[in-house]
Amino acid sequence: MEALLRDRLPHAPQMGLFVTPNLPSGRLDNALSDYATEVERGEVLALYDATLSGTGGDGAVFAPDRFVFQNNDLQATQTVRYPDLVGVEAYSRWFGLGGKEVALTVNRGRATFELTMDFSGTPKAASYVADFLDAAMVRDIDFAPAAEPDTTDVAAVRDALERLRAEQKLTEADFERLLETLKD
Repeated sequence: MEALLRDRLPHAPQMGLFVTPNLPSGRLDNALSDYATEVERGEVLALYDATLSGTGGDGAVFAPDRFVFQNNDLQATQTVRYPDLVGVEAYSRWFGLGGKEVALTVNRGRATFELTMDFSGTPKAASYVADFLDAAMVRDIDFAPAAEPDTTDVAAVRDALERLRAEQKLTEADFERLLETLKD
């Protein structure tokens, strides 16, 4: 994750982006004590400082397995594991007046929900953070087929056909014809 982060997220203090080992200790301390309380200092790979004053009290902390962010003190802190991301999109808000947000679609178990990271103070940082999160989202996906594409689990199909026949959802003639097809 560190290599991916270094590849996608620049060290750009003018945008509030800081990448290890160049993490400003005051800002990092504030982030860790304010909203990223469950993150250990040694875990931090990058910091996004969303404050205009440069205090680090709002923003995001990126660790190897998750990131923690808070848009402002009135909103709850959010912790998102990279594998739980199923969608990332940066977009302009306020009809192009400079504000940006990154919309996150997060899946935890059977629940899928939306979160938003606010980049009002430093809109240029939004595209970099979105790019990194998008790459992190698909990093562990194995795109190789699990089995040969022409492999059919004949026993499982036969069991399903027998169950359909027992439930009278499949006629005997159709059952026999489908079994014959499995042999081909």
